[in-house]
Amino acid sequence: MKKITILLSLLFMVCIAKGYAQEAEPPPAPDVDQAESTQSEIYVFPVIQPKISLNGGYRNAHLNGSSEAMEFEYLHDSLVLGGELRTVSLNHRLHLDFEVINKKDYNGDFSYAYKDLILFRGVNSTFFHNLENVTLIPFLPTFPVTINDAGETYGIKVGISNLSLRLKAPDFPAHLYFEGNFVDKDGTAQQRFLGGSGFFNDRTRVSEKRNIGTQSSLYTVGGNSHLGPVEVDLSHSEKRFDVSDDQVMIYNYTASAARTAGDYYHNLIPELKSSTNTLKLHTSLTGGLVASTTLSKIDNENRDSGAKADYLFAAGDITWMPVTSLTFFLKYQHQERDVDNPDTVTVQNLTDLSKYSYSVRDSISSISDSVSGTVRYRPLKGVVLKADYTYKDIRREDVQDWFTIPESTQMQKLSLSGDARIMANLKLNAKYIHKDINNPATNIEPDHSDEGLLRLSWMPLPGLNTFISYDIKKEKRDSLDFVTNTEEVIHADNRKVKNDRLIGTLSYALLNNLSATASYAYMHDKIRQDIRLSATDQNFWDNLVPYKTTSRNYSFDLCYSPKSFISLNGGISHTISQGTFYTSAPALDGIASFSELKIKETTYSASGEYQFRGGYTAGIQYRYSTLKDDLDNIYNDVNDGRASIILLTISKKW
Repeated sequence: MKKITILLSLLFMVCIAKGYAQEAEPPPAPDVDQAESTQSEIYVFPVIQPKISLNGGYRNAHLNGSSEAMEFEYLHDSLVLGGELRTVSLNHRLHLDFEVINKKDYNGDFSYAYKDLILFRGVNSTFFHNLENVTLIPFLPTFPVTINDAGETYGIKVGISNLSLRLKAPDFPAHLYFEGNFVDKDGTAQQRFLGGSGFFNDRTRVSEKRNIGTQSSLYTVGGNSHLGPVEVDLSHSEKRFDVSDDQVMIYNYTASAARTAGDYYHNLIPELKSSTNTLKLHTSLTGGLVASTTLSKIDNENRDSGAKADYLFAAGDITWMPVTSLTFFLKYQHQERDVDNPDTVTVQNLTDLSKYSYSVRDSISSISDSVSGTVRYRPLKGVVLKADYTYKDIRREDVQDWFTIPESTQMQKLSLSGDARIMANLKLNAKYIHKDINNPATNIEPDHSDEGLLRLSWMPLPGLNTFISYDIKKEKRDSLDFVTNTEEVIHADNRKVKNDRLIGTLSYALLNNLSATASYAYMHDKIRQDIRLSATDQNFWDNLVPYKTTSRNYSFDLCYSPKSFISLNGGISHTISQGTFYTSAPALDGIASFSELKIKETTYSASGEYQFRGGYTAGIQYRYSTLKDDLDNIYNDVNDGRASIILLTISKKW
């Protein structure tokens, strides 16, 4: 990374020197009339007063039952503080916005600009995620459970930060930029694993507490500039994933025919690193012909196992617009995936220091090429038609040990779409996608699929807005492959998938100070497929086994402002989710009990704000959520819960 940074800095310094050289050239002396005209048109930047706001308050939280009722809220009482600062002058622009809800929920946004030479921005968003403590239930008397975390409560604080700095050469189109992206996770979670002697024999299911502390960081340095008719961007990135807490756990396993009894490591979270070099070129040969290309090299490494994965990505595209109503796009992509892993992995008994080695299958490497062409045509004003065709070919290596993975896969995709403004207040968008896949790699990939999308936006009356969106997708797989524990491949015949998505929104301004919004969302997924889990025992066979999930959401919101200094808001959201799985195979009948699910989630919200004289504002927010397991299924991880939050704030603006 050091060499790339030095190279970019040298290029940037050359561009700065060129910019200063151009600036140092004396401009032609204007005649008297031009000078007088220039002086009379000098722009005077207006004086803009800084804007400051500060708010504070108190947040009361209450929980009864499962914290999943408000999954992404830290349900503890806290003081609240927030504020905003904006200053704008001729050369400087500064903006600061922050909000601290509690010690695990806060966010901030800071940006600064000096002319157009320096641009900096830093953004942080930190939130808390409640996790469930799943109580393990014995499947069979011969498959017991061991619960070592009874009564534990789990949750993880997640912090997402982004930093960016851009430096521009004076009076020359050259930039040097730095970017940083960070994700930090800190908290506790439940770890579930096989105990006893592991998967060998004498098995037991175990749950334990695990401390989570991970850091993901991505640093990028790059530069770009116009070099004659070509725009160039060169960048280098370094990515790291580090573990600072409980990278691996230890458990005392019993003896088996494969290894002795003792303490062993298990459930390792590997540390990773990668580096990327990317070159982008873009040029506009004429007003109607544009070309660009991207070349990227990525090196990944697992720092614990020593496995490596190298990627080479190259892409190019050409855009041609012979007339304003017709445009052609041609794209080509090439990717090489080279994966190398150790031949063996070694497990050590920490008690007697004995070691056991196991062979590791070779990872699959591949080379893929894809080409796509698109035609966009505008026959009439307000009407755009588009057709797209893509062909992709994947060739794989080292597939001989993976049973059902084919050596090559070919995919064809055709899509047709249209956008039309039928009337001034009516817009329609439609799209159809068809895919054909020859030799799909896994059972969940279809041989062919068809997908339709429809969007309708309509304003039949002033103040009345409607929006409807419907998506439907059907997939078909003619041959399924199952691998038994004896590494025998069994073939089945059918897999059918159907997905439906419907979203409808109605918004109406009843009065100038009163508006209402109602919405409905429907999501339905249905899979029917053959199952063959034994080569000879038909008790493990079944045809077109159905698995369905359905979710419905109803919501209604109301906004009312009886006076210019008073605003009131209220809303309700209700969601019903359910899932079912049925099979008539005798040996699989019990699986359905683990898949039955029906839960209801309801959230009520209300808020109000009153503006006093002198820039003071008082506000109140209330939210109440419930989560209910309608089936009370002991085998799922859903527990009933109720949670409420009241937030009182006072703010002042200057």
